[in-house]
Amino acid sequence: MSGNILFSITAIVNTLIRLVPIGLYSGSSISGLVFNDFRGALLLFGFIVNETIALGYRFLMKGVYNPQCAITRTETDFFVLPSPITQTVGFFYGFFMTDMFNKGSFSPGSFFVMTALLAITIFSRVNVGCKSLVEALYCAVLGMILGIGYYNAVKNYYRSDFFRLDNVDKAVDDFFTL
Repeated sequence: MSGNILFSITAIVNTLIRLVPIGLYSGSSISGLVFNDFRGALLLFGFIVNETIALGYRFLMKGVYNPQCAITRTETDFFVLPSPITQTVGFFYGFFMTDMFNKGSFSPGSFFVMTALLAITIFSRVNVGCKSLVEALYCAVLGMILGIGYYNAVKNYYRSDFFRLDNVDKAVDDFFTL
């Protein structure tokens, strides 16, 4: 009986983790488009950059898609995003940890929730046979590095007040003085 409950909980967690990238992409696009928050649009663009980089190294390394990593699957076909889920969550984690560091405001709740999400994602990908532990950790670290790098590239623009006219002029001047 307890084995069935544990199996059911693990299956639910694995299913929810498969949906995390869709949630992240949807949330950032809704934030950017519906709520007119430029930070959401920047984050969505960062996710697209992350996917493009993953697609590029998948082509270069001639990587094969593992059906266990599929977001959706039928008996004859499956759909996998170019970026592994651990890399996408790692990107998100690296981006927001760098934002907290850059602002100088540590939020314990955000830190622990995001760290737990990353750990559960790594566990889930290993549990379903998508990745080995080393591969999952590698993808997560690669995502974190890309998230940190992307945040540092856009940090002057990642502000809620960016579209005020005086802030746009300052940001453009800062961009051209790099």
